[in-house]
Amino acid sequence: MKKTFLWMVAVLGLLCGCDKNKEGGETTPLNANFTITPEKVYVGNAVSFEADVTGGKAPYTYKWTVGGTVQEKTTKTLVYTFAKNGSTVVILDVTDAKGNTAQKKKAVIVDAAQIAETGELTVNWVGKMMGYNTKSAAAVANDGSVYSTCQNNKLYKWNASGESVWVKDIFVRKANQKSFTSGTPSIDTDGTIFIGAGSHTSDGNVSSDGTLKAFNPSDGSVKWTFTEWWRSDGTTPAPTCQGPIVAIDASTVYFGCTGQNGIVLSADKATGARKGFLAPAGGARSGILLSKSGLVHWYGGKYGVFGIEKSVLDAGGADKLTEKWRTFGSGDEGAVNNYEGQIACTKVGGEDCVAGIVTDALGTKVYAVKASDGEKVCAVYIEDTNTQDQGGVVIDKDGNIVASLNNTVGQDNGGIAIVNPSTQEIVARFRTQEKVSGSPAIDKAGNIHFGTESGYYYIVKLSGSKCELLVKRNLADLVVADSRYSTSFGAMSTAKIWCSPVIGDDGKMYICFTDNDSREFGGVACLSYEGCTGPGETEWPMMGHDRRHTCKQ
Repeated sequence: MKKTFLWMVAVLGLLCGCDKNKEGGETTPLNANFTITPEKVYVGNAVSFEADVTGGKAPYTYKWTVGGTVQEKTTKTLVYTFAKNGSTVVILDVTDAKGNTAQKKKAVIVDAAQIAETGELTVNWVGKMMGYNTKSAAAVANDGSVYSTCQNNKLYKWNASGESVWVKDIFVRKANQKSFTSGTPSIDTDGTIFIGAGSHTSDGNVSSDGTLKAFNPSDGSVKWTFTEWWRSDGTTPAPTCQGPIVAIDASTVYFGCTGQNGIVLSADKATGARKGFLAPAGGARSGILLSKSGLVHWYGGKYGVFGIEKSVLDAGGADKLTEKWRTFGSGDEGAVNNYEGQIACTKVGGEDCVAGIVTDALGTKVYAVKASDGEKVCAVYIEDTNTQDQGGVVIDKDGNIVASLNNTVGQDNGGIAIVNPSTQEIVARFRTQEKVSGSPAIDKAGNIHFGTESGYYYIVKLSGSKCELLVKRNLADLVVADSRYSTSFGAMSTAKIWCSPVIGDDGKMYICFTDNDSREFGGVACLSYEGCTGPGETEWPMMGHDRRHTCKQ
């Protein structure tokens, strides 16, 4: 009988789900948790931490610890304002009426203070593209026509009023079903559009889809397709066009592909017939540049920046050529990342130079080297920015190098840096808690334009040693608020900007973007700002040098 009674007591205890606390009372286990409102935390903004306690025996007492400091308030809700950015641990300790305790810890990422939106931009028109836009910037022809691409491997044309003229396939995926387009169009004086396309993927690292084509502007028909990718050893690389831009000269175009079999080539711009080639390490990861010194330049990712005479490359034929010079290709100064950003031509101390920004073993630096032989004339480290993997540089009216920066989560070390290459000093910084993945652009008034991956369009002005904010606007809000586009672009919350702004001769600004919510469509927006009347009159005011992206100094 006694055993039966004890068995019944045990069963009842299990059925009730009861547990004994240290004072002998029966309660469910004490559990502590808390919510954070808002989820995105910024320096200077009030944050609410609210306890969510279950079990134990009420009433409860609360102890909050933020960053190792115990707070005076012991209420269920703590309102706190962070003074510094970075990662901070918040701890909630709860004690119930019977002395049971429970604890919950959470790491809170505190971003630098938000920069308030300001200034006015006018939306002239927006063209929709299907696909994910990455590094592809718009190009503007002499007649005002606008061309752009997305990863869907199509070339889009709009007229100056934003009306769709035609959409053409650059290529149709074959061997590699994930191959895509991230190149930027270049436009010749007669309107011919040159575009490189086709990529490799991490699961195969091979694509036979890579191509370079010339399109006729009137109807989008193919003028020619480059097919002579062969090397002097008899191999034919499957070209990977990782964000390339074609450089246009009087009778020749210059371009390249990347990867293990990356090559740099020149071809007749009227027919696409191959002239010469070389096979530098890494190939050409982005744009090819033509300096006033008569050389061809490109960046080969972690393999450095290169130079070769145009005349030598053009006459190369089937012979394997070697670059004239390579800088930042090895040692501590060698790039340690697969940098895909844009370089620029400029002058330093009367010398033609090539400028850029790269991360090496010592940090992230803005540099300039002589176009003639690659000799370093400037190397300025930006001590507190993140590793550079994209971005690029342009040149302002005073010859300063304006570089875009990658931020670290929770820190305001993104934005832009302005460097004087002659004195090798940082002139100014404009800090954001956002990543700038494209090159900036300079307008005629000297204002600096750039977009961020968070979807904001910025315009700042250099005033002495400081950058004055003129405009910060959420591009998605501008597009969706326009009744012409509220339906076609839906409830897009972030128009991610991964490319460079382009400034037309009339001062209109063009920026490509992607709906970051779905990543299934994007667009190109034509904007106006009252202070922008045209591109800057500098050595290199925007990516690709000009609105047509001729890449020629």
